[in-house]
Amino acid sequence: MVKKVLSKVMKTAAFLMMGIIIFVFLSQILCGKWLTANKETYTTQGLYALEDNSIDVFVLGTSHVVTGISPMVMYEEYGISAYTLGMGHAPMSASYCWLKECEKTQDLSTVVIDVSILYKPIKELYFRRAFDPMKLSWNKIKAVYEHSRQEGADSFASYVFPIITWHSRWKELSAEDFGLKKNDTFVYRGNVMKSKVDPEVDYNKLVIDHDENTELEMREEQLVYFDKIVSYCEEHDINLVLIKTPKESWTLAESRGVDALAKKYGLPFLDFNYENMIKEVGIDAATDLRDPEHMNLKGADKLSLYLGKYLKENFELKDYREENYHPVDMEQYHRDRDDVYLQLSQDVKEYLKRLNNDRYSIIIQLTDDISEYWTEDLQKILEKLGLKTDIGSLSGKNYVGILEQGTCIYEDSSEKPISYEGEWAEGCSYVLEGDINKGKSETRMLVNGHEEKFNVKGMNILVYDIEKRRIINEAAIYKQTKEEKLKIKQVYAFN
Repeated sequence: MVKKVLSKVMKTAAFLMMGIIIFVFLSQILCGKWLTANKETYTTQGLYALEDNSIDVFVLGTSHVVTGISPMVMYEEYGISAYTLGMGHAPMSASYCWLKECEKTQDLSTVVIDVSILYKPIKELYFRRAFDPMKLSWNKIKAVYEHSRQEGADSFASYVFPIITWHSRWKELSAEDFGLKKNDTFVYRGNVMKSKVDPEVDYNKLVIDHDENTELEMREEQLVYFDKIVSYCEEHDINLVLIKTPKESWTLAESRGVDALAKKYGLPFLDFNYENMIKEVGIDAATDLRDPEHMNLKGADKLSLYLGKYLKENFELKDYREENYHPVDMEQYHRDRDDVYLQLSQDVKEYLKRLNNDRYSIIIQLTDDISEYWTEDLQKILEKLGLKTDIGSLSGKNYVGILEQGTCIYEDSSEKPISYEGEWAEGCSYVLEGDINKGKSETRMLVNGHEEKFNVKGMNILVYDIEKRRIINEAAIYKQTKEEKLKIKQVYAFN
């Protein structure tokens, strides 16, 4: 009798255990993932993957810090070990809870927080995006319970068991739902390397010095948790620094409101939207922002140099370089950084110089006669790459050049169309034709049968990474007749 009862208990326990395993597995697969834009899924996983007591500085906030602050620059220049965790429109309640989550494994010295959300209401989608990636704990339970009591909020149960919200997502599943990428995320210590440039950013809108000084109210629901962050830092002897990254929509009124708040609590506030700060940091509105609200990697590197110097001069921070500590795979970081800077290049000379990389195989195809504006300096750069033909002498001629890891394997110029076929890695072939007499939509360049469309007449350049086995960049150098010079258009970037 006892054996029968014991057998039933064991079978029931095994059944329940199997049910729990299946439930957890399905939850991980079906729950929403944020793998693009701010890449919250990767940044939060990166935080949980940190070695215990391996960072001193924690940067918190919205998407502005994700793209705007690079812990890697602070490490390489000042030896600071930091992590950036930002999420799109993340409320202060999220920053507070992620601070406590971080402190479970880290002994923080300094917290840096971007303040733009103080003036914004909490929206359900952004709250969920900030809390769904958080592991279930009492910290999370208290926060989502408080939130669930607000009008219009999702249920408490849906935050504790996100599968309730995401159960119908099975139609959208992709390979990454079953196993997230370990590489190729372009996320380093929470900073998402962004390669896009918005040359239309208005410098006069970026600078707030001459704004009208109107009055704006901060959101009470944000201030409540800001106060909790201040109290938590005081109780745990953590330095707290407030910052505001450059963005067009930030105003003088908002800045002065935060400045008053900072003085009330005795906190430093670095606002990078004043003209003197923009100049001191060296921000260029035409090259350093990916859109009017966010920095790209160039801008992030500049901000991080300034912030790292400020932190090092004002607080006692250990130099992790002296311990031969490497926060990430440094070789991979520099490879990805090189690729992003290539994709960010808005100057023809800079772009051509950055092509000098042994990982790159490069296709150069003329689709227009640019000989009139080709300069001696540009020709010297091409020659350093391994090409010999003088582009300036090709008036009315076609041209194709192929480089593989620093060696020219094919180069030809002719008044007749030039065709060439080649192969990079096993199964990755390309076909191209150089013909300056064809229209921009007729020019032929195929990779694995897929047409690469540049839609610009000039010099088309395709860059293939031999190690990563993929196209990482496409750009076109074209004539700007009004300015009588050559300009560059970034057509494609893998990022």
